[in-house]
Amino acid sequence: MKRRNLGFCSLFICLALMLAACGSGGNNANAPSSTPSEAPAEEAPGNSEPEGGSAYPVTIKHLKGEYKLEKRPEKIAVLDTKFVDQLIALDEQPAGSVTAAGSDTDFPEYLSDRLAGDVKLLGTRDKPNLEAILAMQPDLILMTDFQEEAYANISKIAPTIVLDFDEDWRATLDTMGTIMGKQAEAKAVQQAYEEKATKLKEQLAAKLGEETVALIRPRIEGIRVHTPDHRTGAILYNDLGLKVPASVAAVDDTAYELSLEAVSEIGADHYFLLSDAMFADAVKELESTNIWKSLDSVKNHHVYKADSTLWIAYYGPIANSLIIEQAAEALLGQQ
Repeated sequence: MKRRNLGFCSLFICLALMLAACGSGGNNANAPSSTPSEAPAEEAPGNSEPEGGSAYPVTIKHLKGEYKLEKRPEKIAVLDTKFVDQLIALDEQPAGSVTAAGSDTDFPEYLSDRLAGDVKLLGTRDKPNLEAILAMQPDLILMTDFQEEAYANISKIAPTIVLDFDEDWRATLDTMGTIMGKQAEAKAVQQAYEEKATKLKEQLAAKLGEETVALIRPRIEGIRVHTPDHRTGAILYNDLGLKVPASVAAVDDTAYELSLEAVSEIGADHYFLLSDAMFADAVKELESTNIWKSLDSVKNHHVYKADSTLWIAYYGPIANSLIIEQAAEALLGQQ
């Protein structure tokens, strides 16, 4: 279920006039295939080169074409919180980032001890703050097609790379490794995740057998059920090998919604119940109903609460590693 309804305002017109007046320094690239006009600067101390020579120049293919990076970017603005996770996994830092919907903190709490204190807040993923992006003077912007309507204005600020919102995190990590000149580190991060997932998958198969697991998120408009086609669903059902309820497997979409009265139709043996600050009341309403209380999985204490912001919004190797740890801990009875 992709969402593209962004309410960008007339601020863009003013920004376009401001940007036209700021024509120097290579921060006003209109197309992703353009290269920065400034001369390459010296690499910052500690920036390692891969064995065999420099990683740059390198061409990045993305949804708007290609962009040739002449040197390592130093000030990156990210317009999706998953890019924060990806950069931190490579021991890098964003200079500015949007915040995630449903979060009551500006930046991912699970990264608080690894994130620099001077990261600029650039609005929300749904509504990036163009003035804030312009003020931080990035030399590279990373965004997804979720913000398609804002691309024309955003790409005037600095060279902009647009990635698929639903792209597998492994592919994104590979791109991030190429951008930062850390391809080997990116492969190592992925390998560590795969090894952990494989080990937990074997343990879960031995414990659960054919018991099924559902991933649900109560919202104001209904109960959202995530399928194996959803990126978090793929973590549970593919990476961890959990069994999908037949009713969920039959749906050809990333998610679907049920009314409260139809929740028993899911028919799972175990439920991960997602909640966040935005929809906490919807979760409480579900838990108070006799329909929910009558489910065998609820009676058997096979319901496990999870933070939907962590499980849904921060789609990177660090968050995903926490997800498989939390899921295994709950299902293996190590709470």
